[in-house]
Amino acid sequence: MGFVTTAAEIMAFLRSKGFTIETGRGKHGTKALRGGHKIPIPMHSRALNKATACKILSEAGYRPDDLMEWRRK
Repeated sequence: MGFVTTAAEIMAFLRSKGFTIETGRGKHGTKALRGGHKIPIPMHSRALNKATACKILSEAGYRPDDLMEWRRK
């Protein structure tokens, strides 16, 4: 089974790790914030592309495995 996630799940994961979520207008108006670092999160109704999800997690300092472990809790 491949790595599949949505923007909502990534936002919940990052929120649990101390990020705050700032919403704006448009598809890319949502950002995860921590310590002055802003990570854009594209808002789509479907699952995120694997590369996009991995890029968001990487910018936040996490790996896809971290998200998978968080899911199991």
